[in-house]
Amino acid sequence: MIIRRKPGSTATALGETPASRVSFARAHRGRIAAVGAGIAAVGLTLTTIFAFGASASTHSAKNLSGLPWNSGVFLPNATPASIKAFGDWRGVPVDVATVWPNRGSWKAITSPSWLYQIWKGSAVTVAFTEPMLPSGVGGSIQACAAGSYDSHWRQFGTNLAAHGLGNSIIRLGWEFNGNWYIWKATNPMAWVQCWRQIVTSARATAPGLQWDWNVNRGASPGLPDPTMAYPGNAYVDTIGVDSYDIWPPATTSKGWNQQLNGVQGLMYWLDFATAHGKQFAVPEWGNVMPGTVANGKHAGGDDPAYVNDMLRFFEAHSAALAWEANFQSPTTRGVYRSGTEMPRAAAAYRAGF
Repeated sequence: MIIRRKPGSTATALGETPASRVSFARAHRGRIAAVGAGIAAVGLTLTTIFAFGASASTHSAKNLSGLPWNSGVFLPNATPASIKAFGDWRGVPVDVATVWPNRGSWKAITSPSWLYQIWKGSAVTVAFTEPMLPSGVGGSIQACAAGSYDSHWRQFGTNLAAHGLGNSIIRLGWEFNGNWYIWKATNPMAWVQCWRQIVTSARATAPGLQWDWNVNRGASPGLPDPTMAYPGNAYVDTIGVDSYDIWPPATTSKGWNQQLNGVQGLMYWLDFATAHGKQFAVPEWGNVMPGTVANGKHAGGDDPAYVNDMLRFFEAHSAALAWEANFQSPTTRGVYRSGTEMPRAAAAYRAGF
């Protein structure tokens, strides 16, 4: 979850040109219509046209959503029922539910039975957003690097596996390049060793966990070059970036281009993941209402163009994309349902699926 952001630098030519500002859904439907028209021209029946249109879409049968990537969401106080309801609303089932444990103690991190009971047996994959340190016990990254907390992480793996959650995604120490969490990577060498200790310890009891190394998009104040804290391919499964409609807002093509191609933008991290033989993830993305985590100059508000651009980005790079999760939280007021302040963005999101 974002706390605050630092403006990114000016755009660079690190990736592709900006996506068109047209509706993702309209463009997608246009492609299918064009395919259908071509088939009709050679005399196939209308039934066959529709069948081909379905197979030519971005949908597949490998997951709940049918998309070529796993599409997820964060909902406050989520349950399998509320996740299903969100999928019903958008018209496509949810593949990944992003959740947070409490983090005031080691027990809260390693043994949140209340949370595991909620998700035990669920059809969706759970992405647990895990702190590297509890907030209330005075731990340190240096002590973690020395192995002082290894037993806690072995217990963490044991408890997840015991609840049938041993194949979950673990977003360990998310947004470590910022300066707003106690696990910030201001000492990248110690941070890397801490990560390795945690992953090694948890794998001893839950070898199927998927470890997401998760940066914050753009040049952030905690660690200007986050690659200094990359733990190595053996300790990472996916490379993720949190990216909201903020710093800068994507209300213009220039703003979107900076998010996409700017310093440590989406394309930078996609290319980094590809270079390391890893799939890419966007564990947090969404609209942001001015006055929450940024003022009006730096937050996009009810911005449907941002939603369409993100969906087009996911489609264009679906072969490299492991998963994404839209952030539906009062913290950013980027909520799409039930009296939303984002009706245009919500409509774009819903139409996109």
